[in-house]
Amino acid sequence: MRPEAFDVYPILHEGKVYNIITPFDMVFKEVHAMLAWLDERGAFAVTDDDDEIGPGKMFTCEVLGVTLEVDVHGYEVIVYRRGT
Repeated sequence: MRPEAFDVYPILHEGKVYNIITPFDMVFKEVHAMLAWLDERGAFAVTDDDDEIGPGKMFTCEVLGVTLEVDVHGYEVIVYRRGT
């Protein structure tokens, strides 16, 4: 994928603003389900390892019948792959 193919979408979810960075069209239900799934797994928590290996954390989310490969950098969520 070309970097310029990615778009940034600011999303308000449970009182926090996230930037969803993706080349895919996603519906609001998918985005909110993905953010809730990630939050339940502590994806947005800062750990001591972030200083050594960097802030990115890869996850495979399965929500609403869709599988998403995402990389979490603080409140920025990069969606690299979307499948069913």
